[in-house]
Amino acid sequence: MPVEIITDRDTWDTFIDESPWGLLFHKWDFLTITERHTGYTFLPYGVYKSEELFAVCPLFCRRTNGVTVVLSPPPMQAVIPYLGVVMSKDYAAAKQNRKESILKVVAGGLSEVCRDLAPNYLSITFVPGFHDIRPFIWDGYETGIHYSYAIDLTPPLETLWGALNARLRTSLRKFEKEGYYLEEGSDLTLFYETVRQRFSRPEVNTPMISRGYFEDIFRAYPEYVHVYHLYDRAGDLKGVVMTQEYKRYILWVGGPKIEGSSANEYLQWSLLRDAREKGFPEFENTGANNPNLNMHKAKYNPELSIFFEVSRKDSVGRAAEWAYSNIINRPLIKKMMVPYIR
Repeated sequence: MPVEIITDRDTWDTFIDESPWGLLFHKWDFLTITERHTGYTFLPYGVYKSEELFAVCPLFCRRTNGVTVVLSPPPMQAVIPYLGVVMSKDYAAAKQNRKESILKVVAGGLSEVCRDLAPNYLSITFVPGFHDIRPFIWDGYETGIHYSYAIDLTPPLETLWGALNARLRTSLRKFEKEGYYLEEGSDLTLFYETVRQRFSRPEVNTPMISRGYFEDIFRAYPEYVHVYHLYDRAGDLKGVVMTQEYKRYILWVGGPKIEGSSANEYLQWSLLRDAREKGFPEFENTGANNPNLNMHKAKYNPELSIFFEVSRKDSVGRAAEWAYSNIINRPLIKKMMVPYIR
């Protein structure tokens, strides 16, 4: 049984918990919630050799108007930045010849899946840290490179402070003096309202995800998903953010600047300190592909982290991709066409 659908939630989640590449995005409930809110069918594939589970790969499939699309992650790019294959813990500890043998089995299993699903368009985006995509390159997949920012939290806090941009340190001292403080929220009201304002702007191309999606994730993972509010001394809201705190501390979804304030600078520094106090080895600020935001994020002296996408499309898939990019992807049309925009 080289590849088959996994039907047992505990088997899947235990594998994700044990794998160094498994993230909260890969957990069973997270994936089924995503299925419910996107209209894509969740396909939880496992790749085996001699009944040993080598890897899992959550795929999302949709067939519309004669076009079959298979994605991992599905089209909620601002919310799930990467997904893809999760290799076993044994793969991480194996010698290189063993790794290549395992990876060959996994790539072969996914090729078998693709033959069965026959997608017109296929895209898989792997997590940061998984870099060996050679079997997919050899099999004719197109490849893409994406970027994120990560900060090593193992040095002393004084060292992290000293690594910040000098102007940023001056700004942070000002917010500290003015009495800004961080609080964890117990509901999503303030978070969702600020995020809704951000994504509902006509010039924003990214779909707005429904409040129900965030609420379902928040309820499913109260120990791992947190909402934080930043207030000034007077108690006025100055910033909101949602984090994931499972294996990595990820600044997942943030709101826009409030009233033109640059308080988000202090918000990120507060989260970085929180992550270090909780013992996380790394702080990730997802997304390093926007020139308008990169200069701000780079002030914290992060490392540039890369992750890969592999894709394949036939003539029908290319036509559908062109239509999405040039017609449906226009903001006003997208809001009429994409069902999870609210």
